[in-house]
Amino acid sequence: MEPKSEGMREGLLSRLPRPENLADYRKEVTTLLEKNEKTLRRQAWYSGAIWVWMVLLGTAFFLLVGQHPDKPRAAWLAAYMGSFACFFLISGAVELLKYFINRARVEVLKETKQVQLQVLELHDLLRKTGRL
Repeated sequence: MEPKSEGMREGLLSRLPRPENLADYRKEVTTLLEKNEKTLRRQAWYSGAIWVWMVLLGTAFFLLVGQHPDKPRAAWLAAYMGSFACFFLISGAVELLKYFINRARVEVLKETKQVQLQVLELHDLLRKTGRL
């Protein structure tokens, strides 16, 4: 291997926890992932509730505007309520987007930690067999 690659390998392996603490580290990772899953479930419920509320509120605004189309101030009211409805719908969409981003972050974290544990197990196995 090139010296640069060897330095990178050692740098990456130095950041891993020591194989002697593999069982403790596995428990920490499990606890971390469970905590993230719990937070993600709570956020899914919250985002869904916010989205439904914003859609219902926007629909109510549009229905209220359509009740009196013959009055002169209806045009002003339609623009006012329409802008509020659009703001609420965008706010609900932002909440859903935050949930989707966090869900992807948790999935990537899960896969990363799984690979990290596998590397640690292989490192420990190689150390026990005397090949490292």
